[in-house]
Amino acid sequence: MKRPSPPRLIVAEDSQSFTSEAYRVLRTNLHYASPDAPPRRILITSTGPGEGKSTTLANLGVALAQAERSVLLVDSDLRRPMLHLIFNQRINPGLTSYLAGDALLPAVIVKTSVPNLSLVPSGRIPPNPAELLASRRMREFLEAAAERYDIVLLDSPPVLAVTDASALASMMDGVILVVGSGTVPQAAVRRAKEQIEAAHGKTLGVVINRFDPKSDGYTRYYYQRYYGKEK
Repeated sequence: MKRPSPPRLIVAEDSQSFTSEAYRVLRTNLHYASPDAPPRRILITSTGPGEGKSTTLANLGVALAQAERSVLLVDSDLRRPMLHLIFNQRINPGLTSYLAGDALLPAVIVKTSVPNLSLVPSGRIPPNPAELLASRRMREFLEAAAERYDIVLLDSPPVLAVTDASALASMMDGVILVVGSGTVPQAAVRRAKEQIEAAHGKTLGVVINRFDPKSDGYTRYYYQRYYGKEK
């Protein structure tokens, strides 16, 4: 079976696209979510699998890096890691190497091809992901990462599938929930938000992914007019 190709880094590949502009809007909204103290440690998750959380995190990371922020992406999805594929990097050593005490922080950080953007891949997939992510060692990792970088973005498994995101939520400044457009019942979104907040996490907002811009003709029309792309 042919392995599917990793998601595109559209913000890096086509900076004037409608989708890239949407990521820049998300970047701006994050800054103004709390102007006096913008969130620096952010968890990105979803209600279920296949909603595009890893793609959203990777492109948001690029958008933040393009704004001259030092950004660290962390693949804390220790069940189905994806970020090393998106950025064409090794998977090990990574986060699990640090959490197991087998590597120091500098040894698990790799620079990506995008200026200002670094990555900690997942490392080897462990038998006990939730326990590792809830550990004191994970808190130490986040504190050390926040001292080195302006913004730390974590990718985690879906909220309703496993407990990993809930274990991390209380350690973060906020959580972004990625929801596939037209595919997720509102009750599931509410349940995911309630689960995050029950774990003492703060929901910063919801990103609607795979939205069809043709359904919002006015937005796309004015965007294309502004960039001289009217057809």
